[in-house]
Formats: sequence, structure tokens, C-alpha cells
Amino acid sequence: MTHDEESFEDFRRSFYYGSRSDLNFKFLARLSDADGAEFLRQLLETLGDAFDTGEYDSVRELVYNWQVRAYAGEAEYSYDSGPFVAVGRRLQDMTITIVGAGGVFVEDDDPNPGESQEDAEARISQYLREPPTLCRIPGDTPGDEIRVRHPGYDIRGARRDINAVFPIDVVGDLAADGVVGGVAATHYGFVGAASQLQLRSEVAPRWADELRADEVDVCLLVAT
Repeated sequence: MTHDEESFEDFRRSFYYGSRSDLNFKFLARLSDADGAEFLRQLLETLGDAFDTGEYDSVRELVYNWQVRAYAGEAEYSYDSGPFVAVGRRLQDMTITIVGAGGVFVEDDDPNPGESQEDAEARISQYLREPPTLCRIPGDTPGDEIRVRHPGYDIRGARRDINAVFPIDVVGDLAADGVVGGVAATHYGFVGAASQLQLRSEVAPRWADELRADEVDVCLLVAT
């Protein structure tokens, strides 16, 4: 019986949309073999300690720190300045809407009907070439009726609690408590893994016009 040998580099890269695709651990593809091996050593050591203590926060912290290390310096854009509009009223007197980049939508407004999370991950390159689609979410939609699909991050946490990426229940509670003046009739969701050039130059200005037409005062932009 024969089989193809797999190098450690192949193993690391397989987590980045490969045979072992896992968006929590796709950062392994950005590490060197030496750093990848060191991460796994630390992970196993930390897990061993957690088995004894029952304390798993250290595991989460370890993975997070290695994610930061792997992605450090990744940013391609730098802005010395940008448009800024001072807020002239109290938040208690303003209407707020959410615009989330985490790929959220209501079931009857699916931008890609029939597409699974696995299908989306397989199409990541196509997503990054296309302009994003804006999905409208009524402001009174319960959080458990919102769906999520995104090719760029692990959506399991969002499926457990949509407020992790789209705080619709939180904003509703703030309005009920009088912290904000009110909730807009419509919130919006899109997939942030899209053509950034088309997003900035073509799509975002149209969306801004739509928000103005909605007469919202504050837009809470939630990235993922």
C-alpha cells in the first residue's frame, strides 16, 4: 500500500481552505515550520495543563496570541486622515442602525440561496473579486431568526449567539433602556470578504444614500 507523503508545510497550509479547512486555525499557513511546530508544542502543553485544572481560558489566550502573531503587519491600507462628523446631539435622542460585515441575513432574504458554509469557503477567491450584496434585516427581528454564512471566519460562535457579530438584541435592549433614542426600521448585513475597491468606490456610497433615506442618525459598523 502506498500513500503520498505530506510535509509539515503541507499540513500547515491544509488548514487554509484546504483538506483540513478550519478558519480558527488558518493562521497556521502564515507561520514558518519552526513557528508552527512551536505553536503545536505550546498548544499540547497548555491542553495538558487544562485537562488537570479544568481551566481552558489559557488555551483560548494561547490561540489568540498566535493568531495576532501570524497576522501582524498584514494591513495593506493606511490612512493619515479621514472624514469625521462631530455628533451634535445626545445619543438618547438618536436613532441607530447596525451594518454588519459578518455575513448575516434573514432566511427569506438569502443573498445566495442554497449555498452552505462549506460552499462559501470553497468560493473565497470569487467572493474577494465580487462586490458585496447588502441584506436588509428588519429592526425588530429576533436574534435567533438571523442566519449567518461567511467564507472568511469560523461562524460557529455566531451561530450560537448572533449578537457576537451582529448585536441586534443588544441594541434593542439599549433602546428599551433609553440609552439610545430608538432602533431604525432596518438593519443591514453583508459579507466583508469582498472586492474592497468596489466596496469603497461604488457600493458604499450607494449604501450611505440608503441610510440617509432611512433617516438614521447613527450607524454601528460591526466588522469581523
